[in-house]
Amino acid sequence: MGGISPADTSKHIIEHLNEASNRIQRVMFALVIVAVIWAFLIDDIFSWWLSRIPLADGSGSLTIYSPYSWLDTRWTAVGLLSIWVLMPWIATEIWWFSKPGLLPRERTWLFALSTIGILFGSLIIIVGWLWGFPKLVAISQATSMIDGIGSHYDVVSLFQMALSLSWLVVIIFLSSVSLTFARALGMVDEDPLHPFRIRLHFIAIVLLYIVTPPAFQGLFFTTAVTIIFISEFIANLSPFVNKPRGRSPTTVFDSEGGERRVLVVDCICEGACGRIAEQNLPSNVGLLLADSLCLNSDEAEQLYERVLLEKVSDVVISGCDASPIPGELKSSLLSSNCNYYGLNRLNKVLTSDLAPTSIVNFADRLDLSLSSCPWSKQSQSRIQNRIAQDKKDQVRFVSSISGIQPWGTRFTDNEIWIETGGLIDSNLDISLRE
Repeated sequence: MGGISPADTSKHIIEHLNEASNRIQRVMFALVIVAVIWAFLIDDIFSWWLSRIPLADGSGSLTIYSPYSWLDTRWTAVGLLSIWVLMPWIATEIWWFSKPGLLPRERTWLFALSTIGILFGSLIIIVGWLWGFPKLVAISQATSMIDGIGSHYDVVSLFQMALSLSWLVVIIFLSSVSLTFARALGMVDEDPLHPFRIRLHFIAIVLLYIVTPPAFQGLFFTTAVTIIFISEFIANLSPFVNKPRGRSPTTVFDSEGGERRVLVVDCICEGACGRIAEQNLPSNVGLLLADSLCLNSDEAEQLYERVLLEKVSDVVISGCDASPIPGELKSSLLSSNCNYYGLNRLNKVLTSDLAPTSIVNFADRLDLSLSSCPWSKQSQSRIQNRIAQDKKDQVRFVSSISGIQPWGTRFTDNEIWIETGGLIDSNLDISLRE
C-alpha cells in the first residue's frame, strides 16, 4: 500500500539500509555455519533418501551421468536445508524490519502467513520427500516398465524432479494461504484486478520461474496458470469472510467533476464528546468509531488503513476541528492525497438542553450534513439551506458571519445552530451573533 504509515519512524534511507544490512549479515553468518554442518551430513542423507525410492532396489539402477551436476546438486541440497533450518529466524528478521511500516491488517497478514507457511510448509515438504515422491516413483515404475528392457535413472534428475514438485506444491500452498488471509482481512475484494491480488500472483509466478529447472521450462506457462486458478479456487472456498471495517463511503463528485469519498471519524475525545447518531449522517459518507484519535496510535493506524483501502479523499473528525491530531497522522493523510477537516462538535452547542427530541435530531442532522462536502463552504451552505427548509416555520436558526459559534451561546427551546448561516441568502429566519 502507498503512503506513509503513522507508526513508521522518520529515518533516512541510509539508516534503513544499514538496518537491513545488519540483519542480512547475521542471517548469512548463521547460514554459513549451518551449511558447513549439513555439508558433512549430506551424503548420508542422500543415501538414506535414495534407499526409500523403489528404483534403488537392486544394483545399477541409479547412475550419476554428470559429476559436475552431482556436485551442484549436493550443494543445492546443502543450501536449501540450511535455509529451511533458519527459516523461523529469517521470518523473524523480516517481521521486525518491516513491522514499523506496515498497517494493522498487513501486520496480521504477514504474521499469519509466516507462521502457517513455516509450520505447514515444512510438514508438506517432509511428507512429500519421505512418502509422496517415493510413492509417485513406484506408481510410475509399475505403469511404464517394458519387459526385457533394463532401466537406469539419473540421481540428479530424480532430485530435480522431487525438488520441482516440492516447489510447485509449496508455491500453491503459500499462494492459497496468502490470498485467503488477504480476503479475510479485507485487503483484497472481488475485483480480479485488485492491486494486492496482482502482487501476490506476480510474486508466485516470479518465484516459479526462478525455481523451474531448464528441463521443465516448457511447462512454465501452464504451471503458472494452474497456480493462479488453484489458489483463487481455494481462497473462494475458505470459510473466512471479509473482516468488517464499518460503514464505507460512496463516491460523489465536486463542482469541478472530481471524485470525492468522505469518511467521518466519530471520535468522542476520551468521553468529552458524545457519539453521533449514524442515521443522521449523509448517505454518501463512511463512518469510523474512535475513542481518542489524538492519543491512540492504533486508532490513527486504523484510520489511515481505511483511507488507503477505501480510497478516501476527505476525512472529517466529529469531536475537534482536526488541528490536535498527531503530526504523523497529518503527514500520512497528506501523503495519500487525503484532506482532513473537523466538525468541532466538542466546542459548540446545537440547540437547547430542553428542546424536544424532534428538534434535537433535526439539529444533529443539520450539523452532520456539513460532512457530506467538507471541501466547499458554498456547497455546505446549499445543503444546510435545503435541509433547513423542512422546519423553517417551526424553529429559529442562529449563526454567525464567521461560522464560529461565540463562546457561551445559549439557545431557547426552538433555536438551532446553523454553521453556514452567514452564507445563506434565502427566506430563512437566521439570527446572526458575534
